[in-house]
Amino acid sequence: MDADYNLIVRRLSEASQKAETGFYIHYPFCRQKCSYCHFSSSVYERELHLKWLAAIKEEIRRAAALFSDYLIIDTVYFGGGTPSLLTPGEVKCLLDSVQKNFEVRLQEATIEVNPAAEAGRIGGWLRAGINRLSVGAQSFDPEVLRVLGRNYDPDNTVRLVEEAKKAGASNIGLDLMVGVPGESLRTIEVNLKALAELQPEHVSVYLLEELEKVPFQRVWEKSPVSEEAAAETYERYRLSLEAAGWLQYEIANFSRPGYRCRHNLKYWKYQPFLGLGPSASSHLANFRWTNPSGLEDWLSALGSGKPGFDEFIELRPGEEVREFLASGLRLREGISLEELTSRFPGVDLSGYETRLTRLKDYGLLQVSDGLVRIPPERFLISNYIISELLL
Repeated sequence: MDADYNLIVRRLSEASQKAETGFYIHYPFCRQKCSYCHFSSSVYERELHLKWLAAIKEEIRRAAALFSDYLIIDTVYFGGGTPSLLTPGEVKCLLDSVQKNFEVRLQEATIEVNPAAEAGRIGGWLRAGINRLSVGAQSFDPEVLRVLGRNYDPDNTVRLVEEAKKAGASNIGLDLMVGVPGESLRTIEVNLKALAELQPEHVSVYLLEELEKVPFQRVWEKSPVSEEAAAETYERYRLSLEAAGWLQYEIANFSRPGYRCRHNLKYWKYQPFLGLGPSASSHLANFRWTNPSGLEDWLSALGSGKPGFDEFIELRPGEEVREFLASGLRLREGISLEELTSRFPGVDLSGYETRLTRLKDYGLLQVSDGLVRIPPERFLISNYIISELLL
């Protein structure tokens, strides 16, 4: 394990300057486990919460001992799970720990918020250093929320956003889920009306997917939503949100000008990020790794002093190119050919030229002004397009 870390540190030390890096903290607890969720989380217990809190502080210290000389932290993201279960004091403590242990030039600090969260905590989070809220609304249609098994109603989301604005929040994102059994044209109308009234700075539209091995699979099998219906719903949102001034910048993400999620852009632009907590992933230099996914496994690894990984990969240059293309083509702006060649100067890219030309001829890729991009109307088949390019 020490050898793995030494390899990362050695590669980071070769850079001419510190890397601007995103910092992700995974909070692994929820009040209840959603039947469609495939993320690493479990039901909240106070004792486990306190164990996690002590352990994540220790992991911050250990990560800093290894990497602080080579990184500048410019975004922090509290994800989960339901990190809005963290009190303002706990959030401040963790942000202070990051500030104490790393060089920090913070541009964005996000916390994911359940609409059933205590609205009174919002002001405290803002004072602690949070400047962006990502609210998991999922839908403003009560029937869809019932099917999803959510523990709140649309009024909870409305009240939370209104209270957040009163508390001074100026960067609020709302997440919607589409392709859910029971959704209808009325669902789309209700959701778009709510967005028009609440005016969040950011909107995410996620298709319900990856349902294998989760309880919701039984619900889906009883009333599946066809790919065609889900695609039509997504397209309605895409066009309506663009018309209303939320500009699409990634397959599932729309924002007002100046409010793109800086942290998530790290992933799509293939920039460095450091993830702490159970199941959290990291990408520094040409290494990618994932922490143990189970809470007990993660705690045990930390306690041993020799953290284990569910995955640890040293990426060869050709593999980095593939990942750079796969993530960057999710962005509406696409990828810069100049950046591609400058970031990976020793890689032979000639093998991509024929496939790129063929996909361009079929109207599946656009190439202009030195950029390669997927046309927005083709986003729903982006996985196919990217796989064809990377074959």
